[in-house]
Amino acid sequence: MSTELAVLVVSTAVAFGAFAYMFALPRPGIWPRTWVAAGLVAATALGGLVVLGRFPGLVGPFTWTELAIGLLVGAGWLVLTHLGYAVIAWLFPAFGDQVRDLYLLGDEDTSRRMVGPIVAMGIAEELLFRSVLQGVGGMVLALAVYTGVQVFERKWALALAALLGGIIWGALFAWRGGVVAPVVAHVLWTGMLTFVWPLGGAPRPQESDPDPPVRRRDYASGNR
Repeated sequence: MSTELAVLVVSTAVAFGAFAYMFALPRPGIWPRTWVAAGLVAATALGGLVVLGRFPGLVGPFTWTELAIGLLVGAGWLVLTHLGYAVIAWLFPAFGDQVRDLYLLGDEDTSRRMVGPIVAMGIAEELLFRSVLQGVGGMVLALAVYTGVQVFERKWALALAALLGGIIWGALFAWRGGVVAPVVAHVLWTGMLTFVWPLGGAPRPQESDPDPPVRRRDYASGNR
């Protein structure tokens, strides 16, 4: 087995393992688990790039231009995401239910505890899926794995978001030749959807601990 193939196999296995660890277990505790998963994913990506001797080339330059492009693409994709959500949720109401249920991941937590793991995972995902899987194995492989790992949350809405988002981040990576702009775009998009401008009128995470904790409805399953 070649070194490149070994890195791709290990990276894919770690991606599936990390997402299973985050999503296949009960939802309480998902944000501490996300810290662990992000660290594992990032370490695997960086280790793979070092082993291949391709760290500088696949991470790319850190410049104001890359930051600006990332911000512009992330903002544009945010607007398009809201427009697309409105259309798809109108055509398929179950899609809206699934998206609202995803927001329940932060139902009993606070934005202060969520922001760190969300940012860390956004960075880690771009390092692994773009710098390693796409940079070494190509965009089709990166998209297939990035979409496939969402299976553990068991929502096709999340898989669709990963596929479309993966196309945007992947195209940005291919255009810029580095991961800085995709990281900025990805983190901006996720952060805005989570904390500032949620889809479908979903509530934003609470600023402080609820007292007493109240769990809102599970829209997708009907559970409470």
